[in-house]
Amino acid sequence: MNTPVAINKLSGRIGLTSRTLRHWEDEGLFKSGRNPDSGWRTYDDEAVLCIKLTALLRRFDIPIKDIKAVLKNKTYRRMQEVVSGRISELSAQRLLNLQQENRLKAFLSLLQERNQLPISVPSLDDIEADVIPLKEKNIITEEIMSNPKIIVLPAMRTISNTAVGLSPEDDAMNPIFSWIKSSGLSGTARFFGFNAEPWPEENKPYGYGMCAAIPDGVSIPDKFKEMKIGGGMYMALESDDDIGGSWQKLMQYLSAHEVFEADKTGPCFEEHIAVMKPDGSKEGFCIVLLEPVKRK
Repeated sequence: MNTPVAINKLSGRIGLTSRTLRHWEDEGLFKSGRNPDSGWRTYDDEAVLCIKLTALLRRFDIPIKDIKAVLKNKTYRRMQEVVSGRISELSAQRLLNLQQENRLKAFLSLLQERNQLPISVPSLDDIEADVIPLKEKNIITEEIMSNPKIIVLPAMRTISNTAVGLSPEDDAMNPIFSWIKSSGLSGTARFFGFNAEPWPEENKPYGYGMCAAIPDGVSIPDKFKEMKIGGGMYMALESDDDIGGSWQKLMQYLSAHEVFEADKTGPCFEEHIAVMKPDGSKEGFCIVLLEPVKRK
């Protein structure tokens, strides 16, 4: 392929959404060009190779940081090293899970022995001494971020911009990002993407919007609109590079939830959170999916 291919054609050809391609590019996996006539992103042979390599490795949940190592020299030997390393990581995780399961079983056995006893400080001390080795007492288990959780979103005044096209996200987002930066609001603004009319339909133009939280009293340029976010309870999930698949995971999780259900009266959002490098420069965005919920 000698002629760069447009983002809409490439996404259809290899079965990836344009949003996924943009996310991978934000992660620094490849670079796109621009068609001067249409403004669409385009990809040359080098970028297409990187995209196909990334898509292959992401099928096996290879982390982005390891994919970058493969893309650096593009050899099957390096790919083999990365896959072998991932297998080792999974094996180690499986061992840790087995160890935790065995500790829980031992804990359960001690509880069953004390089934008829009231809980007291001395009895808890005895259990702790039996179950938790001293060397593990200061270990803090990290929260698993891959699981959806309930958050409360505050009410916000935002500035918004929408665009329509076959790949409208950049046209919706970039003017908002630029204005927020030029207005000195980068340190406090929160950014939320959302679908807009016309709703997404395969191979047809669709709408996408971006809004940013701003303080009261800040004037809004005529080219933008003011948008109020009412706030409330949301189920949140940090998305991976397959944003559509992450939305499916969130909604499947919510459909089986015992306490909460989707609140169809409220809008859903994709919050864009800047990922910063050690030197303070922006590396890209992580995306947190937000679905409004209510108690059943």
